[in-house]
Amino acid sequence: MIAGALGDKRAILLSHHGQLSTGSTIEEACVIAQLIERAAKLQLLAMAAGTIKPIIPELGREAHDWIAKPKRHAAAFNYYARQNLRQHADCLN
Repeated sequence: MIAGALGDKRAILLSHHGQLSTGSTIEEACVIAQLIERAAKLQLLAMAAGTIKPIIPELGREAHDWIAKPKRHAAAFNYYARQNLRQHADCLN
């Protein structure tokens, strides 16, 4: 059922459960999860600030294409891993 709702997309919001992210690698799935959390936070901040104006579709596609590169997923994942290991050095023990 979830797989059917997900279709060919890489993420889905599950009612009363949060979000589910997929990817061709663990790094990609983790970065997509981070991006969804960030987008949700920015959406709430924008809604609190007033009327939201849509962006130009071409700019949205350009941003998507830049973010969706495997090299960027790997770099972002490594950054998040370093940040977490710095804060939780004992997590690998």
